[in-house]
Amino acid sequence: MWTLALACAFFLCIHLMISGTSLKDQIIASVGPIAYYILFAIFSIAGLIWMCIAFGLALSTSTNVIFWTPPQFLRIFSLFGNFIAIILIVAGLVTPSPTNLVGLWRLPDKTVYGIIRISRHPVLAGIGVWALTHMICNGNMAAWLYFGSLLALCALGANNIDRKRLALMGEPYASIKRRTSIVPFVAIIEGRTAFATEELGLARMLLAVSVYSVLLALHELLFAIRAI
Repeated sequence: MWTLALACAFFLCIHLMISGTSLKDQIIASVGPIAYYILFAIFSIAGLIWMCIAFGLALSTSTNVIFWTPPQFLRIFSLFGNFIAIILIVAGLVTPSPTNLVGLWRLPDKTVYGIIRISRHPVLAGIGVWALTHMICNGNMAAWLYFGSLLALCALGANNIDRKRLALMGEPYASIKRRTSIVPFVAIIEGRTAFATEELGLARMLLAVSVYSVLLALHELLFAIRAI
């Protein structure tokens, strides 16, 4: 369990204590932007692999405290939550966004459009929803450490991106913030933006449904546990 805790701490530190601080600028000044992003990607992938391996090992240890055994209805509910998560992730990856890396150099022509109406950080929000549903349906310490770390990274990372974009862009990004939300559907419920189904795009939704269907069908093969 301590190995999993160390892996989670490492993964969080490289994202929140390096990428999200002035230390990033200092490193870029020393080694250059290309070398920084290559090194950051290597450490991020290595940290994630370490977390996954440590999580798998921690599940079978005596220190993996079982908090509860989730009832069947929670597992069924998680299917819906994970479906929303996959839509956010897939649509977020293929939709121009003011919060992705491309948005650093040029804002999209339509800043509040499509999946951005649901969450201005759709990929992070999707990973967060996925992590939360897995925490609910896995009532043990290893799962809470693993998925809780990913959930914390998404929440803190989204706020960190907002802070940096606001400092860089000023009022244009402040306007985007006023009309959108980090938590999915909050801005729509509050009336700050409208839900536009047609903007989501049929091709994006079909892609998301396909990815979700494949993951659901192969869940036991890929992760050694049934989805439901």
